Amino acid sequence: MGALDAAALHPGLQSPGLARHYFAEAAALRTSVKERLRQELRAPNFTPYLVHNTTSGLLAVLFAASARGRTVRTCGPDNQHYPAYAGILPHSGRDAEWELRTHVSPLSGTIDDLAGEGVQIVDAAQSLGTALTSAALSRGDVVLAPLHKHLGLAVGLGLVLVRSGRPELEHVHSVLGVAESGAQSLDLLRTAERALQEAEGRIFNRAVIDVDDGLRAWCAQHGMRLLNRGHGVPFACITTTDGAAVTERLAPSGWRHFRTENVARFAFHCPGLADDPPADHTTAFQEALALALHIG
Repeated sequence: MGALDAAALHPGLQSPGLARHYFAEAAALRTSVKERLRQELRAPNFTPYLVHNTTSGLLAVLFAASARGRTVRTCGPDNQHYPAYAGILPHSGRDAEWELRTHVSPLSGTIDDLAGEGVQIVDAAQSLGTALTSAALSRGDVVLAPLHKHLGLAVGLGLVLVRSGRPELEHVHSVLGVAESGAQSLDLLRTAERALQEAEGRIFNRAVIDVDDGLRAWCAQHGMRLLNRGHGVPFACITTTDGAAVTERLAPSGWRHFRTENVARFAFHCPGLADDPPADHTTAFQEALALALHIG
């Protein structure tokens, strides 16, 4: 294929020394990253697509559904979902053919069991690359996650995994194929490719918080309410038992503040392989919370 002209790519942006032109180089890098991710995530029944972020991927999927007359309903309470998505979440009725679910709430650590019917669109931003990866892939038909959270590969790329062999998803494949074919940074794609190579499979966050009644009681003793529901999440979300602002109780470091929800999130990371056992960070959470509370 010939060189690109100035109408395809500004001359000042054309990289010298490439064996092929920009778009061919980008396509080759995308393919390399996608195939490596499919292998590492053990997702042979999915076709991967690389877009700019989870949001753009979700918008493409919802457009594909709408273009083919598919109805989609959002399942779960409002606080299960990423707050910024409030304006784009679909609200079809209970007879909708497709369902959109957030696997792990970023605000409460609550796990959706993904036990719905029909096509399952799963926002797996807080589960893909964690101990919950296999659950997301076994129950989801369209699974979305960024590469900058638990996978830790690059900032500015989103992964959409679409189950292969389902006729009703053909247009989703088509739309995502177009969405990922636009201009992307070669540096960013190279960063992701290099990170995958250097990780040698250690792209999983094996950290987990062991949520049980004992941990809830311990938090309550210190005036905090643990919000997590379910096991396998690498972070703990808490609020105060009396409704006071968490900023009045906690030192301002070591946790993420969600002001509107009055939630403090303590997150942990422990890189490992897919088959490595979970790394219990319950004690680390207690120590971090005690430090923020000025206990001891």
